[in-house]
Amino acid sequence: MTKSLRRRAALSDASDWIASSAPAATATPAARPRAGAARGKAEVFAELSEKIKACRACPLGSTRIQAVPGVGSVDARVMFIGEGPGFDEDHRGEPFVGRSGQLLDKIMESIGLSRASVYIANIVKCHPMVDPSDPEKRGNDRPPSPEEIAACRGWLDTQIRTIAPRFLVTLGAVPARVLLGDATPISKIRGVWRDYDPGGGAAPVRLLPTFHPAALLRNPDLKRDVWTDMKNLKAELARP
Repeated sequence: MTKSLRRRAALSDASDWIASSAPAATATPAARPRAGAARGKAEVFAELSEKIKACRACPLGSTRIQAVPGVGSVDARVMFIGEGPGFDEDHRGEPFVGRSGQLLDKIMESIGLSRASVYIANIVKCHPMVDPSDPEKRGNDRPPSPEEIAACRGWLDTQIRTIAPRFLVTLGAVPARVLLGDATPISKIRGVWRDYDPGGGAAPVRLLPTFHPAALLRNPDLKRDVWTDMKNLKAELARP
């Protein structure tokens, strides 16, 4: 098969795949890594979610409508990690529920995963807004600041340690940069497996960076790369 025909076949596959398109004292739960050992994961997560909802460790806690701890299975083999909640997520209290979330659902379904079988979370748990005085305004999203990320980071690491997934998939540049400490553009590091240490004595977790679903909505040509990454993840999940 010629290079041109192989490229057309890959694009066809991708198109078929997705044609339809705390107070400061509690801001670092990473300091208590033994919680999951003594109690069931569900109980730990219920308590953790309540603490996240009560968190005021950074200004986002005072301006958001709802905190967005995460959603999915506490026994998930895969965690998908995004940047932060947007308008729809802030109003519903669940990550990835807008157009990007609908696309993420299709991406997961393409390799036999679902919102119920994975765990989906964000680097920050509250909506970063350009104008925090008007949370009812759409198009009011912005990337989280380094200070906001630092205040929220312990929640995510506690979630990772408690779930102990086999794989992490970071969606977009921000979560890849935060977890890997690597400012290399996402286009250069996507699809390359790395290791992430969640701390607290937990074993490192294999991490796969890929593009954010929102990037695919802006540039459909990226679907082929994400399709390749998901086939890579599926193959690893099939290994014993």
